[in-house]
Amino acid sequence: MASFEPSLTLSEEATPPVASRRKRLLAALFKRTLKFVALVFVLTAARASLADQYHVPTGSMWPTIEPGDRIFVAKAAYGLRVPFTDAWLFHHRSPRPGDVVVFADPRGGAIPLVKRVVATEGQSVAMKRGILYIDGRPQRIERLADGRFLEHLGGLAHESGGRDFEDFGPAVVPRDHLFVMGDNRPASLDSRVMGTVPNTLVRGQVLGVMFRGEGLDFERVFRAIQ
Repeated sequence: MASFEPSLTLSEEATPPVASRRKRLLAALFKRTLKFVALVFVLTAARASLADQYHVPTGSMWPTIEPGDRIFVAKAAYGLRVPFTDAWLFHHRSPRPGDVVVFADPRGGAIPLVKRVVATEGQSVAMKRGILYIDGRPQRIERLADGRFLEHLGGLAHESGGRDFEDFGPAVVPRDHLFVMGDNRPASLDSRVMGTVPNTLVRGQVLGVMFRGEGLDFERVFRAIQ
């Protein structure tokens, strides 16, 4: 007597329906998308609150910063802001004379500007015969053996790109404002023209030159700002 073995078939439970597989794929895709969005948000928030880099197209800060340089800006140098706002989570200090800062254009322009702080609230600023005066005291200009010039701003010294012999001031810096100037004074549009800068517009302190935008100059890669 012939015997017949039943053929083996996969049950419906062993083979998930197409709709079920599609749901699992969509769930996995959603999780990956969510992780990607979270990563983008964290990176964007870090750029908004911690650090960023900027391209400098002009020569107003030459020779400290040359046209084409990309600079590294510490946005948390003066405190930590709520991402994408001007509100402080905490604020531990304000910019000091000698700091090189990036700030929003006080005239309402869309492009951030970079200058050196020369005076803070309550101080007076004047220019006479190419010499900067702070609170009536001249800031010494030193000529080096190689022909370069150093300006002594308080206890700090920085290289000067040139002296501007057009007299200015004196002018007193208002409360919670900064007086900023370019190191290349004859070519700098700064507080002598656009006025003082509110502290709230400061976006961070420039710590160094990351690299040149035009070619690779190894002498200016990751060079600290003085």
